[in-house]
Amino acid sequence: MQFLNIKGSPMKEFWLITRYLTVRKVFNMLTRSLGRLLSRITRRYVNIGMPWSYSIEPCDICNLHCKECVSGLGVIRRRRGRISMDDYRRAVDQIAPYATNLFLYFQGEPTMHPDFAEMAKYAHEKGIFTATSTNAHYLTPETSAKIAASGLDKMIVSLDGYNQETYASYRAGGDYAQVLTGIQNLADAKRRLNTKTPIIEAQTLVTKINENNLPAIRKVAMDAGADLHYFKTMQIENEEDFAVFKTTIDKYSRYDAKNRLKNPVGFCRRIIDSVVITIDMDVLPCCYDKDASMKLGNLRDHSLREILRSSTAEKIISNIEYKRDTRPDICSNCGG
Repeated sequence: MQFLNIKGSPMKEFWLITRYLTVRKVFNMLTRSLGRLLSRITRRYVNIGMPWSYSIEPCDICNLHCKECVSGLGVIRRRRGRISMDDYRRAVDQIAPYATNLFLYFQGEPTMHPDFAEMAKYAHEKGIFTATSTNAHYLTPETSAKIAASGLDKMIVSLDGYNQETYASYRAGGDYAQVLTGIQNLADAKRRLNTKTPIIEAQTLVTKINENNLPAIRKVAMDAGADLHYFKTMQIENEEDFAVFKTTIDKYSRYDAKNRLKNPVGFCRRIIDSVVITIDMDVLPCCYDKDASMKLGNLRDHSLREILRSSTAEKIISNIEYKRDTRPDICSNCGG
């Protein structure tokens, strides 16, 4: 486990994930992968094994108003709120035998859930590599200490600018200084508790506004206490935002000169390998389904295995995989 002590090494995450693997999980991954391969060859959904990657939504509300976010902009069309701890535990109990990783986020700011640290702890105790993504505004010293002690494996922090003006150009309503303080608070809590987790991974959406200051952003993130830093391509939904945000750096843009996806998804691994569970326990095949328009079923009514074996699930997944001309709108802007 010596790699866990290498600051900034991606091997940290690899070794943390392997720590949670069991014979059953590995066998399930191989089985599901075989099913995916057969599905691609036969162009028929071969549903064997269970997904291994899961997202559970702590809450779908947020304190910011980011320009491309349905939650922050308030245009999400489903119920706003938080998942109950009883529902959360029920969901984790069902995915635990198969999950190699759990993302504790979907829409909204997950740390706005008052029991977030307890949620991370429960998943950790169930033997699941658990990560989340935050805007860091709620990482107070107290909250950071609880998270550092919870067993959470990875904390992604959005840092999309090099000062208040550039940061708030996308993260509307956000406080740049507070983000850096949040990173520092979590790094300090890890040092006090002598723990290597969660890995703090700062991520930056590359835009036309910040593209000339990428080295400065990385330095600020690492100086604040991040273990890793990555630049990300930005998904743009609104046509008018291309002129504002689309970067001129080709490798950091999902779109060509005509604002079309450079690499549209063909056969979709996402809906085979992963599952999303919302605050209301609806099971979705895809994290791009932000309004929960493609419900496979509900965990309050049926088990996850029953839902994924249902005719509803087979129809929705088959339509996405094999009827490309009639795919839902959410597939048109999916970067895979």
